[in-house]
Amino acid sequence: MKKVFLLAMLFAATVCNAQVVLWDGTDKEVGSDGGFWNRADPTVVEEDGNKIMKFTLKANPGGWDDEHHNAALPVGDVDFKALRRLTMRLKMTDAHNVLVQLEGKDGAYNAERIAWYDGGDGWQVMVYEFAAGPDNEKVTDNGNNVLAIWPFEKTAQGEGKTFYVDDIKLEGTMVNGKGILACADNSLTGEVKVTGVIGKGTYQCTWDGDWHQEAYDDYALLAKKLASTATVLDVSEAGRWDEDWTAIQAKCPGIVIRTDATGIANVAKSQELTANSQYFNLAGQRVANGQKPTAKGLYIVNGKKVIVK
Repeated sequence: MKKVFLLAMLFAATVCNAQVVLWDGTDKEVGSDGGFWNRADPTVVEEDGNKIMKFTLKANPGGWDDEHHNAALPVGDVDFKALRRLTMRLKMTDAHNVLVQLEGKDGAYNAERIAWYDGGDGWQVMVYEFAAGPDNEKVTDNGNNVLAIWPFEKTAQGEGKTFYVDDIKLEGTMVNGKGILACADNSLTGEVKVTGVIGKGTYQCTWDGDWHQEAYDDYALLAKKLASTATVLDVSEAGRWDEDWTAIQAKCPGIVIRTDATGIANVAKSQELTANSQYFNLAGQRVANGQKPTAKGLYIVNGKKVIVK
């Protein structure tokens, strides 16, 4: 049974599309092509009818000391060029920094990120952003080899403890069906359809042994990709949090931002409005003698809904 757990606890809207699923309990199980390596006793278990991964950390006398202090999932040639935000659900007893590491083919690089888990045996969505830091371009090379998950960072203090993971995926802002990082600056014109997730926040990463606080802002990134001639931004099917449309509205004056909250299903584009257009309120009454009203709000023009700002 496939589950959809994105960042629902943060979303203003929860209708989202997962982009690249690395493990969701349906096709990448232990021992299958692309399944987890035999580290930390990987076991597929069920919870409320859903498959999840259970790991038990342990020592490894006579072998590589840290081999069973992490879980490892081969990711092959997954494309990190267009989407570089990795999320997963995790639960365990202890509160701790949880480290993930992307290992390049033949040891070409090790890109590490951490996120804090609150503890208490509750499911928490962990977010790891690989779009910043001196190593951010390395992960776009073909041949990312392994995703390693270290629930107690690279230490042995978790030996004997269990942790669970599920819904490992690459997420981010999708524009007209492709990852936003694959879009050229100032290239998005006319009506733009956004799916996936849009948000802003902070995360930590390391490349020199010290943890560095970084930030991501999908709204500012989207503004960078939009052309000033963009007329409609449809985000009704995107998961959103910390909404901030300031940069987009500054770059694209008059742009209509279509969200599920407005209830706008069909918005007239600016070029469809003329000096002779008749404006009506939602009760069907003509307003301002049919001319464009000065009051802000939602109106009907030529049988379509428009926003007057």
